Amino acid sequence: MFDPKITAKLQQRHRSTLSDLREVEDHLNSRFADMAPQIRALILAMASGEALLLVGPPGTAKSRLVRALCQCLGFLNEKMQPASSGQGYFEYLLTPFTEPSELFGYFNLKEAMIEGNFSRIEEGMMQNAKVVFLDEIFNASSAILNSLLSFMNERKFHDRGVTRDVALKCLFSATNQIPSASELRAVFDRFLLRVWVDNEPEEPNRIEDLIAAGWRETHGHSEVPVKPTLLGGLERLRSDIEARSGAGELVPVRGSEDYVKLSGLIRQMRRSGLSEVSNRRLIKFIRVMLINMLYRQSKGDTRPGLQPEDRLCLLRYGADQDTQAQVSEIENRDLTKY
Repeated sequence: MFDPKITAKLQQRHRSTLSDLREVEDHLNSRFADMAPQIRALILAMASGEALLLVGPPGTAKSRLVRALCQCLGFLNEKMQPASSGQGYFEYLLTPFTEPSELFGYFNLKEAMIEGNFSRIEEGMMQNAKVVFLDEIFNASSAILNSLLSFMNERKFHDRGVTRDVALKCLFSATNQIPSASELRAVFDRFLLRVWVDNEPEEPNRIEDLIAAGWRETHGHSEVPVKPTLLGGLERLRSDIEARSGAGELVPVRGSEDYVKLSGLIRQMRRSGLSEVSNRRLIKFIRVMLINMLYRQSKGDTRPGLQPEDRLCLLRYGADQDTQAQVSEIENRDLTKY
């Protein structure tokens, strides 16, 4: 789908960043049992800058996984407390009673009373964080959800008629269930990447792995590979992709076999009720597929061009609902079809 000469240049130019990304993924896989798909979703969300929604019951390590990633970025220490390097991470559990000021900062009442100037106390607030984790996002009030739409999609904060850029590089969220209310679907649609997390099945080996990893995570100590420059490197990778695309160097080649296989995958997803795969989501996922391809090749996979596992990112992380069984069924039919 893309010129292999250009993608090879991208892979080579950003090899150090992709290597750091591999190290982070390997570290997380060593800490969390049987969570490779969820960890890959986290890695792709961070690399692409797209929002990720983790869906699953309480107690399935959704929050812990995000915090472990932020340890690798240097934002949290080994006790999961903010590191001394300054603000980089913001986390909040949302409820129906959460006020916007809890996320964006309360107004300075002293300054307002003395000078008549309404300004927010913004230190440590969400608009200044590079990584944001919002737990139980669909519990939030309409006032917060409306603010989040532009925050997530445009990276803008609208405050009393003033629009400002935010520091956000990647946003993660978690929920126990997918919302059914129509007013929540707009926010749900903003999460390009979605992954389901469940309790470990009742299989002896997997339960043993869970206990070993969980005990080590709770009571042990892990040597964390801290990569404070990783987010900046990934931003440069995305900027390079944008620049080459704008210059006409990196554009999908029409008529290739990739188009036929991708069309077949979209048709299968729609027929199975997994996702409508809207135009907007499809275009965004093309970039995710490209980044997954560059990442895969950085791990020593020399196969050129998009491979089935690159295109299948759309199936694995683009479903609208909890349909893991259907996803597995489609994948197991014939991967080469896609």
